Amino acid sequence: MLRVFSRRLLGFAMSEHPDAVLAKDAIQMAVAVRGGSVTGVIFHTDRGSTYTADLFTEACRHHRITQSMGRTGS
Repeated sequence: MLRVFSRRLLGFAMSEHPDAVLAKDAIQMAVAVRGGSVTGVIFHTDRGSTYTADLFTEACRHHRITQSMGRTGS
């Protein structure tokens, strides 16, 4: 996860498969780096299955992260 304004790396995770577990782990790290406070964070993604999976959307909801998705095909 990269902060767009400052270009600061907030969180990352590694896995053999790019899936919702990987994305959730990256969010967990970003939350930890920010000291647990992610108020006002907007996470912008495409509409891929990684970011629409229940596991990922629940992680965003749990941390009160607002999801933003681009239009299909953009």
